Amino acid sequence: MQNPFNPSFGRKPERFIGRSAMVYNVLDAIENPNSPWRTTLFIGVRGSGKTALLSGIQKSVDSKKVICVSVSPDVDFLDNVVGTLFQNIPKGVKDVLPQITKISTGLGLHFDFKKEKELPAFATTFRYQITELLKVVKKRGYSVLFLLDEAQKHTEEMRTFISTYQHLIREEYPVSLVMASLPHVISDILNDDILTFLRRAKRVHLEYVDVALVELDYREVFVGLIDETELDIVEKAANATYGYPYLIQLVGFFLWNELKGGSDASIHSIYEKTMIQAKAELYVNVHDLLYQELSKRDREFVFAMAVDEEASQMKDIAHRMKRGMNYISNYRARLLDTGFIKEAGHGRVDFALPYMREHLRRKRF
Repeated sequence: MQNPFNPSFGRKPERFIGRSAMVYNVLDAIENPNSPWRTTLFIGVRGSGKTALLSGIQKSVDSKKVICVSVSPDVDFLDNVVGTLFQNIPKGVKDVLPQITKISTGLGLHFDFKKEKELPAFATTFRYQITELLKVVKKRGYSVLFLLDEAQKHTEEMRTFISTYQHLIREEYPVSLVMASLPHVISDILNDDILTFLRRAKRVHLEYVDVALVELDYREVFVGLIDETELDIVEKAANATYGYPYLIQLVGFFLWNELKGGSDASIHSIYEKTMIQAKAELYVNVHDLLYQELSKRDREFVFAMAVDEEASQMKDIAHRMKRGMNYISNYRARLLDTGFIKEAGHGRVDFALPYMREHLRRKRF
């Protein structure tokens, strides 16, 4: 049996813990136009399982009447939407589409109905092109699910897509949308005056998985690999993940490898080695990337927090930074928005990710 854990970014892990209900709600909304999940925003920090969740949704679509359009809103976003939709339309349906003269990276799909040499200007717009495709899709009884991963801050293409999607909903086309991104990106999109439609979308903040569920899953996997008298290590490993999805996969992955490797080391030594390996990957793939995005003042703020053993008082951070409360409040707001820190009670903040304090101490001290 292969390792059942997959800490690779972007792939749905085999052990998909605590997300099944979300997948069900999104898929159920495809057939239920009144469902609040018809348009859904998944919001989460790095490693919270956004991409894996979208992959899980796409792989769980078992209806042959649902067309998934999965794209990343980056370069040529609108062309990719139209192109991917066209590519995924079943061949029998494509046969009744208007004749397509070409697919060009710069201008997308061009429809030519009357063999005219030049198309009218309106026929090259995103809204016109995708509506023409959806007319046929709807007539044949298909629905379309748009999956947008790692959405970027509001751009003209994003504005065009969302405003077009709003019109498609109003015109009762069978479309639904799931968008996933970082907290500060979703906040930026929702604050755009042109994208107010999205403020009515279902917002799902991807919280950490209940540690009890992690332990239950770990027990199911490791029960045959660990002596019954040493199964307390499974509880310890589950608690060490704090329910953080990426860390669940890392700890499970390395613990599996150590146990299957036939090591003569004690179970506690195996656990310690597992945690060293898991933390090393976590620091490189998540913590360091987040740290690199911080400004000089942001770093001063988080280093001032790292001094404390638990949540930090804002007044203590101000004292250590030798700044006034109004000054540091700006950095507090920005770090909260990016998901680097979280509120921990009145006048208190804490790190949002497991082992961030430990990592910053290693950097600073």
